[in-house]
Amino acid sequence: MAEESLVDELIAVLRVLRQITNPVRRGEITAQQYWLLRLLHSDGPLRVSKLAAQLGIGQSATTTACQRLARQRLVTRTRLPEDERGVLVTLTEAGRRRVEAWLETRRAVLADVLTPLTTPERQELAGLLAKLRHSAEDVRHRPDRA
Repeated sequence: MAEESLVDELIAVLRVLRQITNPVRRGEITAQQYWLLRLLHSDGPLRVSKLAAQLGIGQSATTTACQRLARQRLVTRTRLPEDERGVLVTLTEAGRRRVEAWLETRRAVLADVLTPLTTPERQELAGLLAKLRHSAEDVRHRPDRA
């Protein structure tokens, strides 16, 4: 089927892009540490319990990942004065730079991948991708997707 082939091609493109740009695939960092840093980059400082919940991993695994990242000076861990069991994790400047470098690498690779396309093809692709993004958002917010 043409639709099945299209889906397979999209999956293949995404897989190749992830292999090229994802620091986990390049062996720079673990998946848990990568997503933890990305979450702190987008959401700001978070409690370990909130990080664990958003990452879908246990608090002990989150604590271990945070401790390792703190040793690398990519995050800081601060006990909360109002709750001595609570720990706030904050991205350091070095951590922010690391995440932004990964994001810039991804942008550069994607720009390179787009070079064979003509300007009209790029414009058409931009419109199609916007449509796909809106469709993906609709699927994500369906009640049956809880």
